[in-house]
Amino acid sequence: MNTVHQLDLVPLGEDAWRLCDRSVESCDATSVVAYVERRGDGYEVVWVSTHRGVERFTTMGDVLERANEVLSSVTPPGATRPIPIPHFAPRPQALAG
Repeated sequence: MNTVHQLDLVPLGEDAWRLCDRSVESCDATSVVAYVERRGDGYEVVWVSTHRGVERFTTMGDVLERANEVLSSVTPPGATRPIPIPHFAPRPQALAG
């Protein structure tokens, strides 16, 4: 899968990480994709950026694969197609009389 997302795990402690997308400026809050914590035999992910909710995974590889899926489903910011605006025929002018 070809992706433009550059995922980075930033350690927050022994068993906790911040998952960031380096393709977004670090000063932009949306660069933080999720918080990941090792819990028992798996990983708990709290999605905070483009996707909301909590999910559990068995491996860190599964976490990163899901993050790519989540980020790939988001429309990138920037120019989009114009939104059509309905046009109405001009109103007939009242006859001055």
